Amino acid sequence: MKKTLLFTLVSLLLLVACKKENSTEKEPSASIEIRFHPTFNGEPMQLNTQYTNSYGESFSITTLKFYTGQYALGDGQSETANLAGGEPYFLSDYSNPNTLSFTSPIKPGTYNELKFLIGVDSARNVSGVQSGALDPANGMFWTWNSGYIYTKIEGTSPVSNQPNGKIEYHIGGFQSPFSAIRQYTAQLTAPDKWELGVGQKISFDISLSLDRFFNGDFPLRITDFPVCTTPGELSANIADNIANAFLVTSFEIK
Repeated sequence: MKKTLLFTLVSLLLLVACKKENSTEKEPSASIEIRFHPTFNGEPMQLNTQYTNSYGESFSITTLKFYTGQYALGDGQSETANLAGGEPYFLSDYSNPNTLSFTSPIKPGTYNELKFLIGVDSARNVSGVQSGALDPANGMFWTWNSGYIYTKIEGTSPVSNQPNGKIEYHIGGFQSPFSAIRQYTAQLTAPDKWELGVGQKISFDISLSLDRFFNGDFPLRITDFPVCTTPGELSANIADNIANAFLVTSFEIK
């Protein structure tokens, strides 16, 4: 069964407090699969390909990497969500298709809400060198700032005033009162629900739209902002656009 649904989308532009990170479920008997699809104007995005944003600015992307984690299914009412087990964070790198999808165990149940973080929680940001997806060798850790880059977008544009037309957005970290952590929530329109049974897998297709990234609530013109590589107000504004760029497009249970 595969459906394309109208979701009530909520990109909560809030600093997310550190939550319980690992499922306590010892023998989960269902699973959740996430499949990301970077796009531009509804079509699959390609690296090193010329695109034009809504401001008429030509650009190409050479690097697109982002952290997501703490996936949970909820019922839209309870404060307690059913967090997916296994690795708490995933690093997706558009140059490696194998990193654009992953599966985690989760408890069977009746749900209508998908939540996940875009970024890395505050506790891990200050916990120093870690392993797995959070290994600094992945090129997503600021050694000078002791924190993680949540989203890295690099490329070139003829309208950039930087050397060699560079565009570079390294979004992450904290600089009080500004944080770049965002929580994404997609909620089914009532009374629809997901009935996830024992042994079943629920899969979500999620687009990451580069046109929505540039044309979000914060007008991200390359001419004005070709580079952002430090935490602060600009980084937080761009983080809002990143959260707005994610969109659940379909799901299937089988």
